[in-house]
Amino acid sequence: MKLVFSTNPYKENAAELMNKLADKTARRGAEVASAMGSEELAKLVGSGWSDADCIVTIGGDGTILRAMHAASKCGVPVLGINMGRVGFFSEIGAEGFDTALDRLYSGSYDIEQRTMLRCCVNGEYVGDCLNDYSVHRQELSSIVQLDLYVDGDAVGNVMADGLIVATPSGSTAYTMSAGGPVVAPKLECMLVTPVCPHSLTIRPIVASSDSFVEAKVKSFCRLIEDGQNVRIIEPGDTVSVCRSQYTAKFIRFDKRNVFKLLREKLQ
Repeated sequence: MKLVFSTNPYKENAAELMNKLADKTARRGAEVASAMGSEELAKLVGSGWSDADCIVTIGGDGTILRAMHAASKCGVPVLGINMGRVGFFSEIGAEGFDTALDRLYSGSYDIEQRTMLRCCVNGEYVGDCLNDYSVHRQELSSIVQLDLYVDGDAVGNVMADGLIVATPSGSTAYTMSAGGPVVAPKLECMLVTPVCPHSLTIRPIVASSDSFVEAKVKSFCRLIEDGQNVRIIEPGDTVSVCRSQYTAKFIRFDKRNVFKLLREKLQ
């Protein structure tokens, strides 16, 4: 068995826990490698560990989201160990690792697959993500102005603090905070949600998972990928988002109820 461990290097006690769990796994006879941060993980996966059985992340949802960039491209499933506040994607806490390791060895687990998104700016590839892409105002006093299209059909002019395009996985993240619907993870769809729109005619949209969303931007703004700034968008740029060719894979030991998880995590 080959396991890759990855963590957020800036999270307190995460590196220490990662090394402890990696050593424990190595003593069980597995091949083990460790990566501090998403960039190191991407290099590791690209240099001989793309056939790993699992990537074990130690941290919160942000750690998993960043690790998924590398994991999805080689089809390796992720097992999340939660050290964060919420942990929607995590499967276990640190105390559950021994049992989890036994189940990995015995093959007693399922693989859950989640849809991802792909983004381009002016036809140029930007990246793939699990939760959402958003176009957000650049300055506190400004607003985003853009023309929105879904599958080539004009939706209208958007004047708002921003616009979010999300997967069902991302429906419990920024989209939910912006008033969008919570969507069951297995539903095949794409969510388009304006952030504090200045017009009552622009409302949240639930589109097909195979839809093609375009935003023709009229003002300076920022493009954000899963909560991370990617680049500045200039007037005249076109941001396009569609379903990614990659799929996020999670190791699951038990059946998950996303609505129960919401109650537990956000109460």
